[in-house]
Amino acid sequence: MIKKIYDHILKKFFKSEYRRNVMILMTGTTIANFLPIILTPILTRFFTPEDFGAFAFYFAIVSILSILVTAGYEFAIILPKKTNDAYQLVILSCAISILISFLVLGIILIFDEKINELFKNLNVSNFLYFIPLSIFLTGVYQSLYYWFNRDKDYKSLASSNVIKSSTMVISQTGLGFLTKLSAMGLILGQVLSQIIGTLYLGQKFFRDTYLKYETKKLIQLKLLNQYKNFPKFILLANLMNASSRQLPGILFNILFTATSAGFYMIIHRVFGVPVTIFSITIGDVFRQEANNAFVNYGNCVNEYKITFKRLLAISLIPFIIFFFIAPDLFEIVFGKNWRIAGEYSKILTPMFFLRFIANPLSNMFIIAEKQKMELLLQTILFLSICCSFILGFIFEDIILTFTLFSAANCLIYLIKMLMSWEFAKGKY
Repeated sequence: MIKKIYDHILKKFFKSEYRRNVMILMTGTTIANFLPIILTPILTRFFTPEDFGAFAFYFAIVSILSILVTAGYEFAIILPKKTNDAYQLVILSCAISILISFLVLGIILIFDEKINELFKNLNVSNFLYFIPLSIFLTGVYQSLYYWFNRDKDYKSLASSNVIKSSTMVISQTGLGFLTKLSAMGLILGQVLSQIIGTLYLGQKFFRDTYLKYETKKLIQLKLLNQYKNFPKFILLANLMNASSRQLPGILFNILFTATSAGFYMIIHRVFGVPVTIFSITIGDVFRQEANNAFVNYGNCVNEYKITFKRLLAISLIPFIIFFFIAPDLFEIVFGKNWRIAGEYSKILTPMFFLRFIANPLSNMFIIAEKQKMELLLQTILFLSICCSFILGFIFEDIILTFTLFSAANCLIYLIKMLMSWEFAKGKY
């Protein structure tokens, strides 16, 4: 019944198939991202900051290794003219995922004791062997995701996002309520959501293809060479980007405490994720309008100014209010153990504010074909984050760490905004 009503609304208000497809995918993505945020106040009653810190470490390691697990070949799935070639790329991508997952498993088996000793304060032995499984599931899921993206089956993509997210929050909440698994409850919930999401897309893929296509190793070898630039260039950029995002979850655990990592994870989940989602949505609109103007007139100054003013008008007052009420807000919503996270979030507020404005405008790097410059800035940011944590560790001051971390991000966002403005004027 709900599905019929939703389909009717889509057809009535979104006449073109393209816009309906975008709306379907956006709806699924929004629900999938906001479900964990909505249920976070419940999870913080069942799990401690230390639990979230250990989960942050696990999640960061898996996220970084997941960039490598397919060697970037999943991005090529949407490119071939022949559907059979796309099918071969899916199989190739999944095969590479198996290979790299077993490689990671072998490293863990060989260096198990040394890894446990290195991270003994995190009790990594409890979840170490879930890492190869998680990165394998991520690789397969991403490969299938791009297959259905190529096929324009946006309903399946939206459904898989919602299924994964709802499975994760329900299982994590259930395990938190019924057991005393601590961080393992969060990790098991994450793994279970990956299994269910991958099985959902996997059975649809198998049902649609098992009578139509055959695995051809020679074609796969040809495609492996044809799209070799994906692991050469795109992989490096994505790896640097993911490392910059996930580095705090690792360094807080190693250099400070799991508790501080847990505080950061909650701040990023309830503050950073919504900022990113909304800025991506605005960025998609800006990219389309700015690109048209840039191609036709050689600049997009007007589109840049309008978008900048809109972003500033939307964000300035809410961010100022949040800055002053953050500690009390965190204590009320998440419990008294999380008030300190509100204090830390005050330090990070300028960073999130500038991220909200800079990210949409940074599409100018793509429009002006300056991806190499963006990779350079991403590398500088990565090194700056490392320096922030090292200095904070040397002075044994976590407040200094948060301050330097926020300042480094703010500086990069300001530089990206200034460069984006120059690109918008048509200056190279």
